[in-house]
Amino acid sequence: MTITNGSRTSRSRAILVAAATLSLLPLAQARGDDPKVAPADYVAVAVDLADAIEQTSGQAPVASKDAAKLGRAKKSDAPKTGVVDEVEQKLPKLNVRADSDEPTEHKPHGASLAGVQPGVTKFVELSKNPTFAKPVADELVDGYRVLTYQDPTLPDATIQIVGKGELVEAIMINLAEARAESDARKVFESEIKDVRPIWTPDELGNFREVFPEKGVAFVLEKGENPGLPSNRVVQIVAETVKCEYFIMRAEQDLRVSYTYARDDAEHALLHDAEAPGAYWILAKTHLAVGDATSARKRVYKAIKLNDSLPQFHLTYIEALIEAGEVDSALRYMDAVRESFQEHPLYQTEALVLDSILRREEAEPDYDASIAQGQRALKLLGTLYESKLTPEVVWAAKALEERANLSIAIAVARKKWKNAGDQERAFEWIDAATAVATEIDKMASKESQLPSAQIDVLQAGLECCLEMPDAKQVDAYADRAIASADIYLKKTLDEVSAASVRWRIGKALANAARIYESRGDFAKAAKLGEQAVEYLTVVTDYRPPVDRVPTALARLELGQIYADGLKDAKKASAHFGKAVELFEEIKSVVRAKDAAAIGGSLASAAASSWKRGEKQEGLKALVSAVEFLEKAREGGFVSDADMWKPYANLSVMYKGSNDAANAAKYKKLADQVAPKK
Repeated sequence: MTITNGSRTSRSRAILVAAATLSLLPLAQARGDDPKVAPADYVAVAVDLADAIEQTSGQAPVASKDAAKLGRAKKSDAPKTGVVDEVEQKLPKLNVRADSDEPTEHKPHGASLAGVQPGVTKFVELSKNPTFAKPVADELVDGYRVLTYQDPTLPDATIQIVGKGELVEAIMINLAEARAESDARKVFESEIKDVRPIWTPDELGNFREVFPEKGVAFVLEKGENPGLPSNRVVQIVAETVKCEYFIMRAEQDLRVSYTYARDDAEHALLHDAEAPGAYWILAKTHLAVGDATSARKRVYKAIKLNDSLPQFHLTYIEALIEAGEVDSALRYMDAVRESFQEHPLYQTEALVLDSILRREEAEPDYDASIAQGQRALKLLGTLYESKLTPEVVWAAKALEERANLSIAIAVARKKWKNAGDQERAFEWIDAATAVATEIDKMASKESQLPSAQIDVLQAGLECCLEMPDAKQVDAYADRAIASADIYLKKTLDEVSAASVRWRIGKALANAARIYESRGDFAKAAKLGEQAVEYLTVVTDYRPPVDRVPTALARLELGQIYADGLKDAKKASAHFGKAVELFEEIKSVVRAKDAAAIGGSLASAAASSWKRGEKQEGLKALVSAVEFLEKAREGGFVSDADMWKPYANLSVMYKGSNDAANAAKYKKLADQVAPKK
């Protein structure tokens, strides 16, 4: 594309694309003038580009055409209201990690040519620049000032400087003949040599190779396949650095490195503190490490800025699930379900999340969970019959793995008439294993993410909790340890490493419980120690309410040392840290967590009492009952479930010569006692 030649219309459009509309959207839509922006969806992108783009992992990745919507907040004077506000108002007040939303001072930066830097240099300063003091033309094109130069050192190129007002916004080098990409790099060689580029289509149907940190873009000549660029450059552009390309690259980075994705999202916010997509991507990285509080905060911000994108709502539901706010997640899902119906991938993801919700609610419906997971798999089967880009195939495979794992856990937890049906959970685990193998094969050479098999191993051990004698336990536990060890030794991706520690830590905590039930206390202690180490590293910086898995793992480990290995010193150390943390979160604990904590504390209290540690046992059971009562308020514990804790507490008070409390809890026990 040569700006100095051709019609005035083509010149105007080229200048607008280069200097003004990096969002790749019509200006009205980018500003949010249209109150009903159609939701983005990967499938629509696939349909639009499928006939032209048949990428393989070895070809240049193309940014989602709709990804630019992530970088624009909707502008409206109307107050933001809706179901997200209703859900947030009904959630408990949580302590949010101390991170500031105050704007950070960020000076303009980017590439410069002969001392001229877009976003910094003013037009008035050009007269003092030896290279750009004398333009051959000075025009006003659709509100943009365009200065044209013919540099004798570049006889086959025209240079144009474009901007509005007093600031230069872009420098465009228009080549008379296409040059190899390697030659084009020499213009800004020192500035872009370490920058990771992205490839994205522009409004004129060309592809750009963009270097986000420097605001440099190479407009590429079309290749033999109309939908793919060649490696030959027809225009070089340097422009003000903006947020959209950081968000596009961050979206791609979710398949490469969580650290890259986080850093690009944070960089985008330096350029636009109200870029909804940046908050969404940060929510995704927080979710990867189990940080539900921060994830919910970030995606809530994204939805407030732009509530038209389905992926924001799906991530919000996922954050609620991670936080244990299942009832809120169900209400929210019901409120936004219609927004997913016309978008197969989003509809599939909604079905997978629904499958998880049905098995995690206070009164689990395992049949519904299995049915929703199977519906997701059926929808994916139909989708695979279409012509899909590799990006869409990867997203579909990730959902296929999750659907299989959700079904597996529901099958393992359900009470079957035929006991052998429970073991069919491992058939679903095997199916997920096969899909995970496909996902790993699709990973690019640059990927720093862990194997998809880690998700399978975590779910496998969760299934084994329901079947502790299953022959698969040893293999799952050994593979989990080996996978984490291999990955953590080689990775440089700190966020992905935290994700592995989080997931494997929870898996090994389950494995420790299984081996404890088997009476293999030595192995249970070994796995429990590893679990606590992994979980502590990931959760120590979080508010106490988000450290429940660590506290539960410590409590379990304390019991293993106390009852199995008879090591009072180590038992006391783990019990002390767990109880201390539980005391900190009593006022803010979530109902589902309260049920898990109360049950574990009640078990530990009984063990302490039997060992003759009367006061320790009494104190632990009092705390357990407080948590269980909170869980009962949230629907995760029934009245009948309280009978045994109340009865035991009455006995303990009686044994401690506290007649008043003994009578109080006997009365409570009698009120909820099962009918004979």
